[in-house]
Amino acid sequence: MTQEKFFSRRDLLAGSLATGAVLGAGTRGLAQANADWQAGAPPEWDRILAAARSEGQVNVAGFPTLAVKMSAAFKRDTGIQLNFISGSTSTQSVRLDAEARAKNVTIDAVLSGGWELMMMRENLLEPILPQLMLPGVAPQNFRDGKYKFFDNAGQYLLLGADYVFGWLVVNTDVVKPDEIKTWKDLLDPKYRGKIAAHDPRVPGAGQGVSNWFYRAFGLEFIKDLYLGQQVKLSVDNRALMEGLVRGPTPILVGGVQSEVERFRANFKNIGVVLPEDAPGYLASGSSVIKQARGVPHPNAAKVFTNWYVSKPGQEVYESVMLAVSRRTDVNTGVPSYLIPRSGINYIDNDSEDTYFQRYGMIKTITDALGQR
Repeated sequence: MTQEKFFSRRDLLAGSLATGAVLGAGTRGLAQANADWQAGAPPEWDRILAAARSEGQVNVAGFPTLAVKMSAAFKRDTGIQLNFISGSTSTQSVRLDAEARAKNVTIDAVLSGGWELMMMRENLLEPILPQLMLPGVAPQNFRDGKYKFFDNAGQYLLLGADYVFGWLVVNTDVVKPDEIKTWKDLLDPKYRGKIAAHDPRVPGAGQGVSNWFYRAFGLEFIKDLYLGQQVKLSVDNRALMEGLVRGPTPILVGGVQSEVERFRANFKNIGVVLPEDAPGYLASGSSVIKQARGVPHPNAAKVFTNWYVSKPGQEVYESVMLAVSRRTDVNTGVPSYLIPRSGINYIDNDSEDTYFQRYGMIKTITDALGQR
C-alpha cells in the first residue's frame, strides 16, 4: 500500500534536477528567472522571431484553464499576442481535422491528446521535431535525455508532460487507506454501492482508467468492479468529489487531480492511494502539441512551439494543469502522487500503437457495461 510516500522529485526524474520557479497562483517572478530561455539561439532564430512579431499573433487551442496564464506569459516572453481558443479537446480536434481537409486552417497549434494521430497518417500534420531549434529545448533538457512523441516516427505529436494517473481517492473518515492494498480489495462486498467513478463509456479520465484496468487485470475485473460493486458513474468531476467528501461514495476511481486538489485545500478527509499491484500508469493529459499543415501564422507558430517546451512554457503548463513536465528543470510543486517513481515499470498509454488498440478495448468495455 502506498499513500503518498515518495522520494523527492529531484531524486526521481533524472538524478540532476534543477529546482524551477514555482508559479503558484500567478506568474510572479518568472520574467527574471526565464529571461534566458532563448540563450544560444542560432542566427536563424532572430529572423523567425522578427517575422513572428510581424505576423503579430498566434492562435492556440487548448484546455480553458490555461488561457489567462499562458497568454500572459507568452506575450511577456515574446511580445507576440496569443489568442487562446478554449474548448473540449474532442471539439478542437474535430475542428482542426475539418480545417486541415478544407485547406483553411485557422489554428496555429493545438494542445490536447493523441486524437490527431489519424491526421498524421493522412499527411495532414506539420512535423514538430524540425521546429525545435533552441539549445534550451534540446533533448538533454528532458527526462531520460530525449523527447517523447505519441507517433512512432517521433516527429509530429510531442508530449510536454508525463504523469502518474490511475489512483484511488478516499474519504479517510470512512475508509482507512490501509484497508485497500490492491485493486482487487475494492471487490470486497462491504464497498458495494460506496464507490463512484468517472464514466468509462465516455472519453476522458474514466476511459483511460478502464483501458488501463483492461490491460492490467482483464475484462472480468472491470465487470466485477463496475457492475458487481454497483459503482456510481458520472462525468461531473466536481459532483464526484462532493459525493466523496460528504460520504455517500467514499471511494473514487478516475478522479481528476485539479479537482482533487481543489477539494483537498478545503477538506482534511481526502487521501490518495496507489494500490501496490498496479500503482498507476503514465498519461500525457492535454500536453501534446501538434500543428496542421498550412497554419495562418507559421513563424509565430514556430516561436510558440519552442516557447511551449521551454522552461517558462512548461512552468505555466505544469502549474496550471498539475501535470508533471517532462523537462528536468521544472518543478512547480505538483502533488507527489503524480510524479513517476524510480524503479516502477508503469504501463505507458501514450504511444501510437496503444492509441489505436484503444478503439477495440473501448468497444469491448462499453458492450460489457452497457450503453449510457
